[in-house]
Amino acid sequence: MVCPFLYELHEHPFGKSWQEWAALWCRWMLSIPKKKNPSLDRTGKYCSINQDDHNVWFLTGSFGNVGPIKRKCIIPSGKAIFFPVLVKEDSLAEDSDLKTEADLIKRCEQATNRLINIEASIDDQRMEHLRNYRVRSEVFDLMVPKENVYNVRPGLTRSVCDGYWLFIKPLQAGIHSIFFKGETSLEEPYTMNQLKGNAIHSPIWKNMDKNSTFKLEVSYDLTIRK
Repeated sequence: MVCPFLYELHEHPFGKSWQEWAALWCRWMLSIPKKKNPSLDRTGKYCSINQDDHNVWFLTGSFGNVGPIKRKCIIPSGKAIFFPVLVKEDSLAEDSDLKTEADLIKRCEQATNRLINIEASIDDQRMEHLRNYRVRSEVFDLMVPKENVYNVRPGLTRSVCDGYWLFIKPLQAGIHSIFFKGETSLEEPYTMNQLKGNAIHSPIWKNMDKNSTFKLEVSYDLTIRK
């Protein structure tokens, strides 16, 4: 059954494919330095950073958390909302052992294939068939800023992302809620070591040691303003 307030994968919201929107989301999120990056924000105070698109507002998850993160965000009316329930992004700057675009795609696909669970709800309505909303971007140019979240060398690199996304049509003015959570298995030693080598993933280190999984759980209280 088609959800009336979601765009479907065959649609091109505002003239772009979901693959293009996925790349734009990654560029948006990873272009924001660590100090004000919305994925590291536990309250929502940075949710409006660099929201420059006239039609679409981006939300974000986290770099891993076990206890729930609850954010508040004010969004102008008339904006569609695009975000990943769970996503894996790789770039040549982050993964020093990868040399080609094919390597990037393979690692992203393999990580996303290890999905254990995803859940999402909008205004307490559970979203069904989330696994049908998997999208992998094309490989794209990514400009990594100074003081970036991954602590890698700034500059131009190549990146790709693969994950499960929701694209919500503009909501009516008022109060709305979004909830999502996900978990994937960490079977690859390189990925485990990489996550444990960066403090942004520290909220899930104990879970990684105990269960060898990546987890996140995020909720938003949204105010849509006229």
